[in-house]
Amino acid sequence: MSVSQVSHGVRIAFDPAELCYNFGPEHPLQPARVEALLDLLTKSSLWKPDEPQTRLAVRTATLDELKLAHTADYIEAVQRLSIPAIEETSQERARLALHYGFDGGDTPAVPDMHEVCATIAGGTLVAMSAVMGLPEGGSFADNERPLHVFHPSGGLHHAWAERASGFCIYNDAAVAIAHVLRATEAKVLYIDFDAHHGDGVQRAFYDEPRVMTISLHETGRYLFPGTGDVVETGNGGARGYAVNVPLEPFTEDDSYIEIMNALLTPLITSFAPDVLITQHGCDTHAYDPLTHLSLTTRGILAQIKTAHELAHTYCGGRWVALGGGGYDLYRVVPRAWSLVWAEMSEQAVPEALPPAWIERWLPAWQAGQEHEETAQMLMGKASAATGFPTTFLDRAADFPPQPRRWSISTTNRHTAALVRHLVVPPPVRQAFPSPRHRSPLAGLFDLLHLNRDATTAPSRTRTLQTERGPILMRDFSPPSLIERLRPDSGLKTFARLPEREHQLLLTIAKNPDCALTVAHTTMGEIVGEVTIAPADEWWEGIENLYEVAIEVSASWRGLGIARNMLSFALELDALEDMILFAIGLSWHWDTEGLGISVYRYRELLAHLFGTLGFAEYPTTEPNVSMEPFNVLLARIGKRVDQRVANQFLSRLLSSPNLAIL
Repeated sequence: MSVSQVSHGVRIAFDPAELCYNFGPEHPLQPARVEALLDLLTKSSLWKPDEPQTRLAVRTATLDELKLAHTADYIEAVQRLSIPAIEETSQERARLALHYGFDGGDTPAVPDMHEVCATIAGGTLVAMSAVMGLPEGGSFADNERPLHVFHPSGGLHHAWAERASGFCIYNDAAVAIAHVLRATEAKVLYIDFDAHHGDGVQRAFYDEPRVMTISLHETGRYLFPGTGDVVETGNGGARGYAVNVPLEPFTEDDSYIEIMNALLTPLITSFAPDVLITQHGCDTHAYDPLTHLSLTTRGILAQIKTAHELAHTYCGGRWVALGGGGYDLYRVVPRAWSLVWAEMSEQAVPEALPPAWIERWLPAWQAGQEHEETAQMLMGKASAATGFPTTFLDRAADFPPQPRRWSISTTNRHTAALVRHLVVPPPVRQAFPSPRHRSPLAGLFDLLHLNRDATTAPSRTRTLQTERGPILMRDFSPPSLIERLRPDSGLKTFARLPEREHQLLLTIAKNPDCALTVAHTTMGEIVGEVTIAPADEWWEGIENLYEVAIEVSASWRGLGIARNMLSFALELDALEDMILFAIGLSWHWDTEGLGISVYRYRELLAHLFGTLGFAEYPTTEPNVSMEPFNVLLARIGKRVDQRVANQFLSRLLSSPNLAIL
């Protein structure tokens, strides 16, 4: 697709004033990287800046808009420090700089920084407003409102409400998200692909259940800002909506893509966002002098394509992409961010970089090459002096395998398993299972599926009489049945929307490792379900351990459906060879619509499962130990080997070493 054929639904938000975001010639964050990007897009015929339908006008954010994410005293301090220093005020300036984060070399106070940073914040706010159809996004002719917007100068994700941090002064993403929350009922998904943890955006919405923040970053054990551990999951009603995936230094493309694929879809399925905003810091690249990750353009392109697919699958296509970090200014940033625009606008990048572009920017890279190599060595990375690229995509031959590839990939895999265990609800994990080693006795669970064979007994059915009429229950529900049924409007415990809950159940029904029991009306509405599935990676190594999850539509509670459906699902004699457990979490969706306290919810679950032989067990399992009203309930089958039972009981009170999961 040529630039003249680019859909009106995608635009670049940019204003030349944004190039004034400049901390000086020795600072690693240089505006020339954005200039080189726009020049590359233009010379590659991927973007024509003089065509209005490819641009989105940027404006300065107002003080009231900045106050959506920043304190009034901090904004005032930024304004005061933006005025060139006067000798008699030097002491006061020093006090302000120290108090508000401008005293170090990372984020120095520079003239006019308020106006420049407010313009960048305004650019992201306008971009988000445009894709959401808000008036702040501008007026458009019919069918010309953009669905995707790329704002390369945005992504200043480290700024706090009251403090500058990590080269960032105003947090443009937080300002824009806060504006959407104020103006609409939408839920916002923020995915941060930068090598550094997106701490500022996470802090801004750590207690907000309408915002999910997902950050894939290099572990903070070695890198600024030192945060972003997997146990940072949100506060209060937003528990589970801050998701952190700390990756090992020197992580390469294959491991990165594996982890991304294992987490993003199940997380987004359970959150059901209305709009996606992504930060594409390309300091994840192996050439970057300030980080230890080792991606190439292949891994970066995979993240961009994944974001595009998620936007259309879950958010009606509404997608804002931001720039962010990236300190190999000429070899990496222009190419990586060109891939963002090309994917958004559904264009193929040329194989070769334009000779005219190389001629212009090669000397700039050469001038800083010695400094870049020194920075690489200080970070413990091998020299990246492989020359200036001549192609859009990296050549595999230029990136030899890392010597610790296997151990790095294994550790990342275990981190992803823990993240899934902490923040993905059980039925969603079951619908999107991770590759797992098969238990030596896994054939036992296959016995429960014998009734799917046409030569044996079919799955069981039973009718339950309720005050509202009969309910049909069926275990081992086949996909064809789920396809014929439809979800009740109140069935949205785990995927937030009934239609997505229906798709979730269909996926579970197709999984040969899961047993799905459904309860439905005679008119074909699903009002409840029970799933039994192998325990996730947290419990790896314990034979015949299965997790039970239950859901009843909010419209059908209080009629005894949960107790009868659970009893029906657990009647099979083969279950006596298994250990079954269920976890009740106060922050999962199953507390919604009950109208009871979380403590009463805990009691309700304990009683429900207790009537069927489950007992409550103390445990150091991280989800349960986080809150006193979370609970783990288990039933050890009568024929379970005592050795296996002891192994399970021991695991309950000893957090396993993730390195050997």
